[in-house]
Amino acid sequence: MKKDTNIKHWNAMSNDEKLDRLTSVLTRAGSDIKFRDRCLSSKEGAKQAVSEAGEIVFPPDFEVQFLTPEQRMKKLVLAVPDFIPPQNGQPEVRNAEDYQTCSYLAWRT
Repeated sequence: MKKDTNIKHWNAMSNDEKLDRLTSVLTRAGSDIKFRDRCLSSKEGAKQAVSEAGEIVFPPDFEVQFLTPEQRMKKLVLAVPDFIPPQNGQPEVRNAEDYQTCSYLAWRT
């Protein structure tokens, strides 16, 4: 059983803390079949599993979803870029690799 003192709110963590906690979650998802099944059961199941294993308190409207390798090949998730009006009629170039948040890994090389 983990101590409550390690539990942190998502928005209060540094990026390094988030990555460290998510690394431990992903390590477990890759080695513990029952935990893996919880992560794949539903968005709510994934959020609860990540919250418990990563000792993270997420905001109520926060979503967590795991995709299988097969699902990753059939789903494209893009982050919409900030709106910046074109300068002198030329829009700022937005590189796809900066906005592809969850897609086929080979596209990111």
